[in-house]
Amino acid sequence: MTSQWVMDEMGTADLRDKRLERRLVELLDTLSQASTSSIPAACHDRAEMVAAYRFFDNDKVGFEEVLAPHIDATYERIKTQKVVLLVQDTTELDLTRPTSEVKGAGPMGSGRRSGGFMHLMHAFTPDGTPLGSVSAEVWTREPKEDKPKAKRCSSERRMQIKRKPFEEKETYRWLTTSQHCAEVKEHCPTTQFVMLADRESDITEVLDYCRSQDKFDWVIRIDGSRVLNKEKFRDQTIAIREELGNRKVLYQQTLDVRSRTAWGSEGLRHRPGKADRSAREVVVSVHGGEVTLNDPRAGHYDGGTVNAALVRETKPNGKDDPIECLMLTSLPVKTRKQVELVIEYYLMRWMIELFFKVLKSGCKIESRRFEHIDRFLPSLALYMIIAWRSLYVCRVSRTYSDESCEKVYTEAEWKSVWQVARKSRPPRKPPTLMEMTKIVAELGGYINRKNAGPPGPQSMWLGLQAMHIMATCWMAFGPGADQRFVCNNEGTGERLASRRERRPPVLRCITWLSAIWRRFRVPTQD
Repeated sequence: MTSQWVMDEMGTADLRDKRLERRLVELLDTLSQASTSSIPAACHDRAEMVAAYRFFDNDKVGFEEVLAPHIDATYERIKTQKVVLLVQDTTELDLTRPTSEVKGAGPMGSGRRSGGFMHLMHAFTPDGTPLGSVSAEVWTREPKEDKPKAKRCSSERRMQIKRKPFEEKETYRWLTTSQHCAEVKEHCPTTQFVMLADRESDITEVLDYCRSQDKFDWVIRIDGSRVLNKEKFRDQTIAIREELGNRKVLYQQTLDVRSRTAWGSEGLRHRPGKADRSAREVVVSVHGGEVTLNDPRAGHYDGGTVNAALVRETKPNGKDDPIECLMLTSLPVKTRKQVELVIEYYLMRWMIELFFKVLKSGCKIESRRFEHIDRFLPSLALYMIIAWRSLYVCRVSRTYSDESCEKVYTEAEWKSVWQVARKSRPPRKPPTLMEMTKIVAELGGYINRKNAGPPGPQSMWLGLQAMHIMATCWMAFGPGADQRFVCNNEGTGERLASRRERRPPVLRCITWLSAIWRRFRVPTQD
């Protein structure tokens, strides 16, 4: 039986072919039950595997078409919220293969790797519960010419990039995605939106647009090298961080900083936020106020007045890079409570990094073996929905921890997991959502100690896979077997018993035990 959340999520699917739409629903349901497995391992038989690859190879199936119903469902979830955070960020999709290349993939980094890039805007509640994607753009870079060229100095390359029209640069996506926030506001007029972006969005054109509109609020982290308006300070170059640092401290707070080991090439390790650091306890001071920016573009002198908040380490130890975060925002920053709200909102930007982690580690999207990128993109959209669902179950349990677990889990799911994990009959009254989520996470390696924190996304995506297998067995030959699988015949709603259900109980048991074995065996390559 198809999961109810899959039916709800794909309710507006339109692939111009009813058979393809049914296949989309079936694939989403099948792959969500084994997100870490390869596609052949997730499918129940060879016919289903062939149908899956034919679906991804169909000309009517594209990245936008697969993701469209999920975006529609996201709008419906947004409408129920008072405040929604729209977080945008870019991630790499590394499709480098040791022996063969994915056709259509472009160069990445220095050219040794190949793949693509995705710029995503995802909606979250202020407490970090993911509501779904509202826009996504995927692109690949053009391969470099094979003709040898004379080496050019870095300053010459920078000038060439500077002369390039802004509309032709990859950074243009930050502006178009920011403009899309206004379109989201038109669909959900009663919701307050706050757009969040990191230092990569520190672009004058983006700041100009955000400052000139009033449909949504925004918080953008900027580089500390930005300066104040030079005319106001008689052509003196004064950095924003220096000006804010000299203002009155709104409050101080003690933070625990975790250790970090640099990754990537030597060049990346010297970028902000990439260097090594040791775990330590730091005291930060928080400043806030209005600043007038300087516009670096020729012929522009007024960069506009905006609100700014600065979080700075008061006494750096001299060994590690000092903690510093400078943000520009449309939200007020006059009082401590207002600045705390701005910082609280911006900290939720990290949730999109968790989403990318679930997509790449929990769904293993970069390990999918497709010969052409046009077949990879529909699967990317499909696994984005699966990644959202895994993270949603993990986070919504924190928001509605004391409510009934049937808010998220079906009767077959929570009862089967309870009987296997607790080795006792399920209670008559469903347990709370947080209690049930911890039990599911135990199947994925979560240690449910006393006073233990809520489970993370990794233990959840592993636990959800085991839960799906248990629920299927529960409905096939367990205590819930009297509730037969139901299928709709051409929309008539007739209740039909499958041939599997008419088999003797022993044969049904053997069939489903073999299905469990296939799910837990070592996955093969796609």
